[in-house]
Amino acid sequence: MPVDVALLERLEDELLYAIVDVGLDIQTNVDVGSEPIYIPFRRMLIRYQILCPANTPGIITRYCELRWKACGFLKKHGVVRDFHSKGNDHWDGVIEIFDPKEAELIDLVTKLAAEVNRRELRVSFNTSFSGALQQILQLAETFHRAALSLRHRQHQRPDFEMQNEYDVQDLFGAMLLTRFQEVRREEYGPSYAGASTRSDFYLKDDSLVLEMKMIREGLNDKKLGEELINDIAHYKQRNCKVVVCFVYDPEHKLKNPAVLEADLSKPTDGMEVKVIIRPKR
Repeated sequence: MPVDVALLERLEDELLYAIVDVGLDIQTNVDVGSEPIYIPFRRMLIRYQILCPANTPGIITRYCELRWKACGFLKKHGVVRDFHSKGNDHWDGVIEIFDPKEAELIDLVTKLAAEVNRRELRVSFNTSFSGALQQILQLAETFHRAALSLRHRQHQRPDFEMQNEYDVQDLFGAMLLTRFQEVRREEYGPSYAGASTRSDFYLKDDSLVLEMKMIREGLNDKKLGEELINDIAHYKQRNCKVVVCFVYDPEHKLKNPAVLEADLSKPTDGMEVKVIIRPKR
């Protein structure tokens, strides 16, 4: 019976990679018609670093144990009939594989490869998201200081005041260009609840949309929360991966900014959401 994909998704990373590792070794032997089938406890060429990240006795022993457990998984799920150890020392010994079922083996290896790819994409995405978010947080922390510096310009140049969201967009957008290679302005999407979806900035390389707000007269905690919830629903409909909402509150009109940040900064149906309200009090 084919192995359920849901089961593979629940496996810990080490065991998943060990099963792939062993499965590929067995499949290679099957493809070349090798009989009997022997696979080493310890491969000379390590296929996945997660299984043997260092050349120490303890880690090598762990690597051999994982490959042995992987054989047990294959036997339990009917991919091989049985397996035996040959040799006194696991480091230099081999595992004899009995009666691998080729169709089941190919099916399992294909599913395993897909699951490995899914996990690696997730890790890559999380790393990218964390790096991009960290840089945006740094810009958010310095935004108010940058805005204040533009209030009193030299050589009788007109002052640049933060009067509305468009001013916030102009300054934050310029700051984004110092950190990110490609920054797109005002991406439009399908309508939601009678209004079109618009993000102020889109960082394509990081699959991240960034929206700007500035606290104005009448925009209190409750109203801001409602606007952000509605905006988040917009982006969810657009299948965005990451949404960052930067709220500029230079006069500290919001009563509980930390509560708003905590309540709204959470995953929503697989979409990461981060609300940043600055400057802090």
